[in-house]
Amino acid sequence: IEHMYQYSLDSFVTFLGKAIEKAKQSDDIKERSANLISMIRMTIFRWVNRGLFERHKLTFCALLTFSLLQLGKLEEEYSFAYYNFLLRGPTRTDVENPLSDWLPNQAWFGVQKLIELEGFEMFAQNMEKDAAPRFKEWFNELAPEEAKLPLDWKRLDNHPLQKMLVIRVLRPDRMTITMASWIRSVLPNGRDYIDCDGSSSFFEVLTSSYEDSSAVTPIFFIL
Repeated sequence: IEHMYQYSLDSFVTFLGKAIEKAKQSDDIKERSANLISMIRMTIFRWVNRGLFERHKLTFCALLTFSLLQLGKLEEEYSFAYYNFLLRGPTRTDVENPLSDWLPNQAWFGVQKLIELEGFEMFAQNMEKDAAPRFKEWFNELAPEEAKLPLDWKRLDNHPLQKMLVIRVLRPDRMTITMASWIRSVLPNGRDYIDCDGSSSFFEVLTSSYEDSSAVTPIFFIL
């Protein structure tokens, strides 16, 4: 755990109070509750997110998203096997790569573990024997996460978490972009979280941070 990350209860209570003040007023209890929940959630998230190093922000969003997925709060179904595969990226190195003219050995070794997951049993055979040229074409795409996979695997466009497993194995260089895109689509208002402050200018972020400060709350700049 990064030693720079320290969040106090006093700070949490302060930002909780600010969120309550900012939440839109309403005489309807349900509407007021929804407004409070939305504002508190985003205010606390932004507070934590602004205190993270840039390289850790996507990890933070991913952890939140998978936690909600595990709790059944999102539409997509949670699978521990898929989650574990994404985290560990296991490989099996005792199988020769028959597509070595275009596919790196590490990718083929990953495919050998992917086919152990439910629903992916035929993936290696399809790659090797049924549609090798089409898989090669997909593999060489600049943005394979946006392109349909060959054969019946194009159905994974409707199951982005499963398609992310294929990206993890064959094009790990696109995982960061793929993960961010998945979070935007699966998380309610996901764009607000994954792109938090991303479209704001430095002046706008600084102004917002200044509004959250006080005479006894310093602002630290880590350059």
